[in-house]
Amino acid sequence: MKKNWLAAISSNLTIALCLQAAPAMAQNSATQTVGAQPAGLGEIVVTAEKRKSTEQKTAIAMSVLTPETLARNGVGSVADLTAVAPSVSFAQAGPATIISVRGVSSRDTSEIGDPAVSISIDGFNLQRALGLNASMFDLERVEVLRGPQGTLLGRNATGGAINIVTAKPKPGDLSAYLGVEAGNYRMHNVKGMINVPVNDWITLRAAFQLRDHDGYRNNAPSANADDEHSRSARLHVLMKPTDRFSLLLTGEYSDFDGVGTATQAIPWVLYTAANVPAGYAVGDVDLGVPPRGNAKDFPMPAGSFLRTKAWNFRAQADYDFTFATLTYQGGYRRFKIDRRTTLGGAYGTNRQNFTFGQRENLPSWNHELRLSSNSKGPLKWQFGGFYFKESNNLTTQFQDFPGQDSISGTPFLIQNYVYPDIVAEAKAAFGQVSYELIPGLTAEAGARYSKDDKHRIGYNTVTNVTTYLNTKCYLTNSCVMVTTPQNSTASSSKTTWHAALNYQATPRNLIYAKFDTGYKAGGFTDLAAYNPESITAYEIGAKNRFLGNRLQLNLSAYLYNYTDQQVSQTVTNSNGAVATLVLNAGSSRYKGVELDALFDPTPDDHFNAYVAYQDARFTNFAAAVSGQLARAAAAEGKLVGANWQLDGKRPPQAPVWTVNLGYEHDFHVFGGRLTPRFQTHIESESYFTFYNFASDRQDSYHRSDIIVTYKHEPANWTLSAFVRNLEDTVVLSSASAPTSATYQTYREQYQAPRTYGASFTYNW
Repeated sequence: MKKNWLAAISSNLTIALCLQAAPAMAQNSATQTVGAQPAGLGEIVVTAEKRKSTEQKTAIAMSVLTPETLARNGVGSVADLTAVAPSVSFAQAGPATIISVRGVSSRDTSEIGDPAVSISIDGFNLQRALGLNASMFDLERVEVLRGPQGTLLGRNATGGAINIVTAKPKPGDLSAYLGVEAGNYRMHNVKGMINVPVNDWITLRAAFQLRDHDGYRNNAPSANADDEHSRSARLHVLMKPTDRFSLLLTGEYSDFDGVGTATQAIPWVLYTAANVPAGYAVGDVDLGVPPRGNAKDFPMPAGSFLRTKAWNFRAQADYDFTFATLTYQGGYRRFKIDRRTTLGGAYGTNRQNFTFGQRENLPSWNHELRLSSNSKGPLKWQFGGFYFKESNNLTTQFQDFPGQDSISGTPFLIQNYVYPDIVAEAKAAFGQVSYELIPGLTAEAGARYSKDDKHRIGYNTVTNVTTYLNTKCYLTNSCVMVTTPQNSTASSSKTTWHAALNYQATPRNLIYAKFDTGYKAGGFTDLAAYNPESITAYEIGAKNRFLGNRLQLNLSAYLYNYTDQQVSQTVTNSNGAVATLVLNAGSSRYKGVELDALFDPTPDDHFNAYVAYQDARFTNFAAAVSGQLARAAAAEGKLVGANWQLDGKRPPQAPVWTVNLGYEHDFHVFGGRLTPRFQTHIESESYFTFYNFASDRQDSYHRSDIIVTYKHEPANWTLSAFVRNLEDTVVLSSASAPTSATYQTYREQYQAPRTYGASFTYNW
């Protein structure tokens, strides 16, 4: 009787909250295969808690993207997940990708910076999203976990986690597929896979992907940027010599060779006597929306390129002791990047034509050993240890094009940074226990101790940029170069906690409440050290299936309290160079509600909807400012001494509303299934810096896709056609605030414009 009563509460709570959120619309979850399923919505196996379960019985707000969802949406890179993963957004800092989950992100993409969202492939932790794109092929699924994952995933998971799970060898199955794709911007992609059982206990699976398209921008005299020319390959070897032991060995390689990302450098617009706002001065930078034009045609100095190579060797070994399974996951990865980014401004009028070059060599090691119980009784547990180490050899050069009316020719080296010894090392021990108190009601508790150490040894040789620009010392070879050691260390540690109550009211109704803490390591920049950040999170949720398993309604509500949240901005240092300053915001608060729905009213009709509301604000944050920033603070009445009181400002990439909607219908024709699909993404305004200027604002927008797929099931082939970003909406992937006087430009990057094409895949 009690169980039925709790089931009724779960159902009524979900329906009531859904009705409350309905006027706000709903967003596309896109987390399940939406093909026809006469028996209702299918279940997806996940390993979000490092043991097998199903999505609907895992008490985590999550999106699970199946191979069908990924293929239909042309997901070939991490940034492509924006269209299909709820509450996840991606920004760019040059070629580096910044991932935000529920508005939580890390803007520090420097050699010492850490992400706020944990990223892994087959359990192998990745420090940088830049090298992740090569892994986005031949996948079993992508798990996007929303909220702190500080116990089991731990390292830098204050915002959440993205777990990429590749397709593994299938014993006894000789199979293959080959796919081709072509479209505008001379896009041509090829992918393939073969699965070969060698004998009763060894199976191979090999896969590859080639992706090419020309740049989305017209950047003469530079070659067109925002291009892609990448190659990737993977080999899995699965060995199961006994029923108790299995060993998976994996080798992976990828490379990229192209122009790289495009940054539009728009010359500052300055206030004049005719339009200067109250509190500002003539000559201050206009903080309104810059004149970006069509965001497709803008010049860049010649010479931009991006070249990367990645090698990954990893292993997973499992041994079943009957009472528990011992698992090792780990390996070695080497990532190399060589790039040059050019920035242009208003040629012939001021000095805004620069080139930024960087070379990095990053080997990293991952090791995790854990023991997990196999009991089917009320008690389940797992304990383990984790080790991570990344080294880096970095050289950075900042150069100027001396001719004011030219964006070509030989640049002049004005700053050189050499860091041959950069190391980030992390160690952790963790454990989690769950116990079923009464039938259906389970209590969970977990803890993780983390210790992080970083050091950097090197030097920089620079000339003062302001003096260089004012005196034109390059003309007389009289520029003074000064060499300064740059040796720094940082150490931090913390224990994070997890506690939860989960009630499986019926096989199709789960309600949960949980408490989590998270931690992101401290560090340093050229300017100053910064503290670790900590988060305390509270969440309640419900996962439900109704109407004979044809309607899925998942709901979550959360509250985050941040302490010392790390926020960063670009500034000009004492040498006039561009530098990153990381500050600790005293406190901030995030609260939100999410609704995730799937509905199959008939076996051939499939709806998906998702809506997220979030209110994220800094609640205690002051930043030292001077000059125009001080005048901006004073104009808002928020200048106290030399500090801008930023309480009430919104963190970057934290829109109030995010909505995805999708619908598709299956037509059974010509011996197969024809499925047209429409989906749209709607997002309210957000900002790219914590100042919340109009110049770094992304206005509200919507962006839609149309995909038509025909699957000829007897012949086992699939043909698809698509138009993505149907409206050709201009969407920013980054925008800067005028906090550095070196460039004297607004700097902006953009997401992909409208693309269209077709693909064909044949399966054997």
